[in-house]
Amino acid sequence: MNAHRQSGQAMVFGLFFIGIALIGLILMYNHGIMTRDRVQVENAADAAAYSQAKLFARHQNLIAYTNRAIVANEMSVGQVVALMSWSKRYANIPRWVNSFPAYQIPIVPAPKPTVGDVLSTITLPYQILGTLTGAVAKPLLSIYPDVISSFNLVMGFFQKIFAVATLEAQFTTPISIVNRHEMPDTSDDLKVVTLSHLLLVQNFILTYFASDLNLSSLTSQAKSASTAAGGSAASSDDFVADFLGSLAPSTMLVNTSPEKHSDSNGQNAENSAARTAGRQYAAIMNSNRNDWLDARNFNATAKLGIPEISITLYPLKLTFSFNLEVGVFNNGGTAYVYNPQSTAATGKGIPRYGWSSVDFSSMGFKIAVPLKLELCLPQPIGCLTILNTTIGFGLGLPLGGGTHQIVAKAGDQFLIGPQWGSPTQNSPPGSSSPYGEAMQSVHATTWAWGNTLAAFGANQAEDVSTGYGGAPSFFSLGRDYQARGTSNEFTVAVAKPLSSLRTSDNPESLGLDTGKFALDTQGVTDNALSSLWGGPDHMMTIASAESYFAPPPGRVESPNQFSPFWDARLREPSRVVQMIAAGQIDLMAVLGIQPGASTSAIVGAVLDLGLKKLIEPGKDRVLEKLPSVISGPVKPVLDKFVDTVTGTASGAVSELVK
Repeated sequence: MNAHRQSGQAMVFGLFFIGIALIGLILMYNHGIMTRDRVQVENAADAAAYSQAKLFARHQNLIAYTNRAIVANEMSVGQVVALMSWSKRYANIPRWVNSFPAYQIPIVPAPKPTVGDVLSTITLPYQILGTLTGAVAKPLLSIYPDVISSFNLVMGFFQKIFAVATLEAQFTTPISIVNRHEMPDTSDDLKVVTLSHLLLVQNFILTYFASDLNLSSLTSQAKSASTAAGGSAASSDDFVADFLGSLAPSTMLVNTSPEKHSDSNGQNAENSAARTAGRQYAAIMNSNRNDWLDARNFNATAKLGIPEISITLYPLKLTFSFNLEVGVFNNGGTAYVYNPQSTAATGKGIPRYGWSSVDFSSMGFKIAVPLKLELCLPQPIGCLTILNTTIGFGLGLPLGGGTHQIVAKAGDQFLIGPQWGSPTQNSPPGSSSPYGEAMQSVHATTWAWGNTLAAFGANQAEDVSTGYGGAPSFFSLGRDYQARGTSNEFTVAVAKPLSSLRTSDNPESLGLDTGKFALDTQGVTDNALSSLWGGPDHMMTIASAESYFAPPPGRVESPNQFSPFWDARLREPSRVVQMIAAGQIDLMAVLGIQPGASTSAIVGAVLDLGLKKLIEPGKDRVLEKLPSVISGPVKPVLDKFVDTVTGTASGAVSELVK
């Protein structure tokens, strides 16, 4: 009887626990859905940010390849200039020996032959060689530099075109990548929001026109946000410096076009950066010269020497030897330089570089005395070197000489010997000189007589060519970025409407949108700029990436835009980017964009900026520098090409971001 009345009591507890278990399962389901969607949004943002950085790294590598091609082409121009001066050195021997006073002395009492006559006869084979070589090199020099300069101008212009094409891809590719992260056969909706496009605009300006960024607005807002969070002004400076690279950031990819960097005082930041890039370009040119350009040495000499002798006068030890070289010294070199006193250098903008070459032949001798003085003390100190040098001296008489220069405009060339250097540049022996061993004491008399014969550029018709387009317009890595080795921060902001989350209260899921089982999902209420995310009712995230210089293992090389070793990687979003994403910094105010501007208007504005500041100046320079017979037919083709590229880029971006 009692057992019958007690039957079924466990069912009450069972139903109670089933209800609790059901609630728990629903909560676990909701948590799992939100975790899954959160990971989905973060993965989409990571992939999109990485794609932007990867596209930019590919652009940097393309710049490196084209810069290398430009360097190789420039080197070939230097080769032709070197051939001209080398050939004139031999072809002009009669001019030198028949005018030098010491060679006018007769060998016998009769007036003829003189020493000069004998030297002219002995060197006749070399004169023929020089004349024939010059006959080939001269017409080549009148055509070849024009062709090469035009080709380099086109490659430099292509860099600008590719910069805008890369920007277009950086707008559109993340959208495509994020869309592919949506779950198929659902109403899933992932968005690359307006904030993401603003961050890309900011990156583009920092990369190419850093001086256009409103830094005062950014720093003041960062200080306000830092102070509101309990931080200090100093910490906000650190945030901004980490975000920009420094509190006074330089442009990352500096356009070295001389016409672009020309203002009233020639001292703005980009002008300075362009001058630095120009010097770096010249240094790269000169460091990549082969032996023919760097130091042409064809000496016909005999060498005598005394073995090393050591004299010890405790505690001093003197070690020396003696070397004598006698004969004909044929030395020359070619360098990529500019004349600081030229009309181009004294004007505004960066200096105009060109190729200059010199070759000297002298008969004489050189003496070299390697000398080492040591202070020798008892162990463990041992011998300390006090002096280790080479005392050198040379003396010679001129046999021949030749110079040649190729410059952009008349007035850019060297005019007298001292502008090239002096015969003391190779003293002591082994000292560097841009013209090999042409500037050594054995050629001092030849150098001096060359000034008398006006062989250093005063005779422009003979020794100077102006068929040179000048230094090409190309992108070089800015000063700050050579130390960092990384690009500016690429950040993509991705949002997903809460209505797309298939939690228990979603009609497409369990549909429990009423009663105790409904999920009360809250939107963002503390973001003052939530409109840039598409509204407050979104799941939001940001991801950042950067390009970085990654030379192969075992290769030590500083970051530059001449080596194609740029790659991409994800990074933690900087503190400033986090502030921007949280609405603590108004990026639209920093960029000078009116509130309420549509995404299409924002994208159109930055594409117009690239057109006006990169493509149009590049196109104008190409048309200006191309030979007139080419620029006329090319202009309509180039105009149509630019319109097609920019129109296609603008249309593709506007279609995707509208």
